[in-house]
Amino acid sequence: QIAATDPRRGSRLSHALRTRSTMRLSLRTSNARRPPAAAVAGTPSRPQAVRRAGLEQSRRGSLAAGASPQPTVPEVYTNSPDPEVLAFQAHQKTAARLSPVEEARTMMEIGRFGLLSTLSVREDGQGFPNGNVVEYATDMRGCPMFAVSTLSTHCADLTEDGRASLTVLGTNFETIGDSRFTLQGSVRLVKDSEEKDALRERFLAKYPDAFYVDFADFKWFIMDEIKGSRYFGGFGTAKKISAEDYLAATPDPVAKFSKPVCGHMNEDHIEDMQAVISQVVGLTTESAQMTDLDSLGINFVVKHKGQSFKLRLPFPEPAPDRKAIKDRIVTMVRDAKTKSE
Repeated sequence: QIAATDPRRGSRLSHALRTRSTMRLSLRTSNARRPPAAAVAGTPSRPQAVRRAGLEQSRRGSLAAGASPQPTVPEVYTNSPDPEVLAFQAHQKTAARLSPVEEARTMMEIGRFGLLSTLSVREDGQGFPNGNVVEYATDMRGCPMFAVSTLSTHCADLTEDGRASLTVLGTNFETIGDSRFTLQGSVRLVKDSEEKDALRERFLAKYPDAFYVDFADFKWFIMDEIKGSRYFGGFGTAKKISAEDYLAATPDPVAKFSKPVCGHMNEDHIEDMQAVISQVVGLTTESAQMTDLDSLGINFVVKHKGQSFKLRLPFPEPAPDRKAIKDRIVTMVRDAKTKSE
């Protein structure tokens, strides 16, 4: 309409529109030739920039909150001149303990839950570790067995590729300074009916209420091709254990009684045990808690000068059964009282 009424205005308008279109095309072409931000030297990509911004924000938050926090190292782990600390350190160096392989075999025997890691066959995570918390039992050699539903992801994983690991935690695991054990090997599907019956019997002996193992969708698996393992008993006690050494070890005969014995002693006789620690170790304690025991002695968490740490108290001689545990403790308490008189 403008061109029809005023040819000169229509001509100028058409020229302006053509010029604008040319500029837009030129900008698009220029942007297409420009390298992405991540490709420019010294320019971080967006994920990198986000991470850097997050780190900087965290740093500023820490500075705003005050001085950077410093961890507290218990005095017993330092070169303290305190006579009690020196007595504790000397005693703990020679305190009788289970060997790492005995600890590992015992942990696997009495543990009830573990983290089973398989290789995922799902499209959204194929080839990546797939961790699942499972119940397990062991056969006479210490090989872990599992009752697995076909509806679970790790059933499909194990059917496709049996390579897996099982990680179990110590009885009183609370921090990364506590014990844990990882067993690696190949897991196979059990098809023989007699072998399945044997596994079922072992499993139900440990989990009497596991009625689900008889459901039609449950299958039996066992890791009976052990490749190796690694035991961690606390800071400075990491140990690689061969398949041969693990399979040759036997579980401690009395560790399974830890919970009832420690519970009773902590509730009714912990002052007596503190007296024993004072006499045997030479360390006064503000508090003490029995955490677990084995045939060679008792493990405690004690507090000294407001600081908590672990302490090992050996038995005068090994305790091969539950009655012997009581006998050893009674002897230790009696001797401590006699020496303090």
